Amino acid sequence: MYTAEGGYIDNPSVKNKVKEAVEAAKELGIYVIIDWHILSDGNPNQNKAKAKEFFNEMSRLYGKTPNVIFEIANEPNGDVNWNRDIKPYAEEILSVIRKNSPKNIVIVGTGTWSQDVNDAADNQLKDGNVMYALHFYAGTHGQSLRDKADYALSKGAPIFVTEWGTSDASGNGGVYLDQSREWLKYLDSKKISWVNWNLSDKQESSAALNPGASKNGGWSQSDLSPSGKFVRDNIRSGSNGSSGDSGSNSKGSDQKDQKKDQDKPGQDSGAAANTIAVQYRAGDNNVNGNQIRPQLNIKNNSKKTVSLNRITVRYWYKTNRKGQNFDCDYAQIGCSKITHKFVQLKKAVNGADTYLEVGFKNGTLAPGASTGEIQIRLHNDGWSNYAQSGDYSFLNSNTFKNTKKITLYENGKLIWGTEPNWCPFSYIL
Repeated sequence: MYTAEGGYIDNPSVKNKVKEAVEAAKELGIYVIIDWHILSDGNPNQNKAKAKEFFNEMSRLYGKTPNVIFEIANEPNGDVNWNRDIKPYAEEILSVIRKNSPKNIVIVGTGTWSQDVNDAADNQLKDGNVMYALHFYAGTHGQSLRDKADYALSKGAPIFVTEWGTSDASGNGGVYLDQSREWLKYLDSKKISWVNWNLSDKQESSAALNPGASKNGGWSQSDLSPSGKFVRDNIRSGSNGSSGDSGSNSKGSDQKDQKKDQDKPGQDSGAAANTIAVQYRAGDNNVNGNQIRPQLNIKNNSKKTVSLNRITVRYWYKTNRKGQNFDCDYAQIGCSKITHKFVQLKKAVNGADTYLEVGFKNGTLAPGASTGEIQIRLHNDGWSNYAQSGDYSFLNSNTFKNTKKITLYENGKLIWGTEPNWCPFSYIL
C-alpha cells in the first residue's frame, strides 16, 4: 500500500484493499506482506505517526495470523541512513506491532532504496523475527549488490528480497532475462525468498501482464508479458534459476506452459469408478534434491457426498530417520484447511520408513468433484538430500495420474491404494 502517491496519507480508506488482500490470502493459505510502501516520502520518519496508526490496526487484526508478514518501510531513500533514521524508526514501529503480534515476521527496509543491507547487518535490531529488505532490478544491479547481500548474510542478518524486477530500475527497459536467471540462481543458493515486481498490466517491461489484460484474473498465456512468463515459470519450478526460458524462446515456452495447464487434476482417463481416488504428479523430478514435492488431487468417483474431515492420505517414503518438515505451497481448497503428521515405521519396509499423512479440517466432496491441486513440500532437518528413486510412493510423472501407491482412508479404513508391507509405527514426529 503506497503511503504518498495517492495512498494512505491522502486517503486512509485504501487500507480496506489491504484487508481484502489479506483475507483472500488467508483463504488460499498463502503468505501476504502488508507493505508500508514509501517512495517519494523517502524518510520513513516523515509519516511515522501515521505508520504507527496503521500498523497498530493491522497487527491487532492479523498479528496472530501466521501467513501475514509486516513490511514497515518499503524503500528509504534520499538523505537517509540506517543508524540515524531507519533503525530508530523501526524500533518505534516494532514496539507498536509487538504489543499485538509477538511472533510474526517484520521486514525492515534499508538505505538507498533497500540496497544497503550491509549497513543494517552492522547494527541489527534486537528482535529475533526481523528480516532486512533487499531490492534489485536485473538490468541495473549486479555483483556489487550481491556482495552486499553476502556481507549481510555473513553477519547473520536475515534477508528477504521483497521487490525485484526483470527490467532496469525504472521498471522499464529490457527485459534482462540472463541477468534475472543469475540473480534467481544466487537467491536459491542462499535460500533467500523473493517477491517480483509487478502483477499489473501497466505498459512497462516489468509488468507481468500485457496492457488490457483482465483485472479479474483468468489469464491465458497470451495475457502474460515476457516478464510475466519468465517469473511464472520460475515460481512453478521452485525458482531454482534453471527454468524461466520464456524470454529466450517464447514460442517454446508457451507450448510448455500450455502443456502444464492441460495437466490439470481430475482429467485422468483411468479414473477408478465408484470410489475415492488419489491422483498424483511430481512437483520436482530431481530424485536427489533436498526437497520432495508431491502434488495431489483427491477425486470422488463414488455416488455419495464425502466429508473431507473423514479422509486421510498417506505418502510413503524414506527419510533415513531424519526429522521432517512440511509446507503447503498451494491448495485450491486453501492451505489453511490442510492438516499433516509424519509417522515413522517401527521397521523399514519396501521403499519406506516413514509416511506423511495429509488430512482436512472441513469441507465436502460431492459425487464427481475433486479437491483440486494440493502442492506440498517436504525437507529434512538440515536440508540434506533425499534419494527418491526407490521411494514407495514416488512416481516420476509430470502429469496427474491415479496411483495406488499413495493410500487413502475414510475414518481410518483403507479404501484406495495398496500399503507397502506394513509394520506398526513407533512414534509421531
